[in-house]
Amino acid sequence: MNNAMTREVILIKSTQKVRDAWLVMMEADISGAPVVDDNGQLVGVLSTTDIFREILDRVVKAKKLREATVKEAGTEAGDKEEIRELILAIRAVIDNPVGSVLPKDQKILCLSPEDSLDRAIKMLAEHDVNRLPVVKGNQVVGIITRQDIILIVSGKARPA
Repeated sequence: MNNAMTREVILIKSTQKVRDAWLVMMEADISGAPVVDDNGQLVGVLSTTDIFREILDRVVKAKKLREATVKEAGTEAGDKEEIRELILAIRAVIDNPVGSVLPKDQKILCLSPEDSLDRAIKMLAEHDVNRLPVVKGNQVVGIITRQDIILIVSGKARPA
């Protein structure tokens, strides 16, 4: 892993607001990042999919509640209510700490610097994930992504 991993890892704190983490990921043009606690210990990996899933869950719950209580659907007022529900769901999610949107059943997958590229490829495929943090002594020291592996296999250099 030492030769394949990205060493300058963007880390997200579990106590950080989702809004701030999301902005950091967008500014860095990444779709996910390792999440650490206040001691720098890996507690999970946040992806934009996790954020979208949390927003969607809230929207679906609001829609079910609305449909159970309101008889008219498809009206202009109904459309405005759907937009309002979406905005409220986004606000509720982004104001929460990152730790609250990590999947509850998320198994923490990681590699050590001594692991092989072959092991990384197998883990990415087996667990259907896009990134694996590289951990040494309970601290994140790197990350390897599917994109990194594609670049390595194709013989292309990583963009600076």
